[in-house]
Amino acid sequence: MSSTIPALHLKFIQKVRDEVARDTRLVALLAGGSYVHGGFDDHSDLDFVIVVQDESYAEVMASRLEFAGGLGDLLAAFTGEHVGEPRLLICLYGPTLIHVDLKFVKSSDLSRLVERPAVLFARDRSQLESVLEAAAVEWPNASPQWFEQRAWIWLHYGAAKLRAANCSRRLEC
Repeated sequence: MSSTIPALHLKFIQKVRDEVARDTRLVALLAGGSYVHGGFDDHSDLDFVIVVQDESYAEVMASRLEFAGGLGDLLAAFTGEHVGEPRLLICLYGPTLIHVDLKFVKSSDLSRLVERPAVLFARDRSQLESVLEAAAVEWPNASPQWFEQRAWIWLHYGAAKLRAANCSRRLEC
């Protein structure tokens, strides 16, 4: 897979891998999305699942923004409650923009997955792969209406923010 991943993304993957390996509270780093399904390009985001020791989960969740900040030039980050995933931290890094999703899960959460992830790092790879192999994989069963209700609002919000940013730079609109 790495032959199709842009250099910027490869560098960021290595940085996240190194930081997860350095933090003993973290058990593994998994990748999903385009990494496992293909179609990677310069505009693809990175979808990571960071597996945390169950007993360290509250501590890691309380400091996850600092963890994200240690990965590079973090421009903005927010949690994923709006998509029903409070464990998710949605991040934008720059100056060359890269969108990175960091989902923090407990080891015990790996019995149910939305996709079969790739293992990028694991303290005990064979044990983790056994857990992943036994996991139930099922995409959330949201209706097309659920997505449509959100898509138009998100699209409008993003376009409005982009317009506002451009207007403030040019002082005209």
